[in-house]
Amino acid sequence: MKQLFGFAAVLVMALGMISCEAESDVQDTEALFETLEVQGTGGDEEEVEERNAG
Repeated sequence: MKQLFGFAAVLVMALGMISCEAESDVQDTEALFETLEVQGTGGDEEEVEERNAG
């Protein structure tokens, strides 16, 4: 029974990944990230320190 649920979960996840991929393109994804970036910073640009700057 556990194997059946595990198989069903993997199948549902795979179908979800396939169905989501067909609808999106690069421009939509980039626009989404820009929107989330502005919302996350409140519209203010922040300077990011380089971790490997020496």
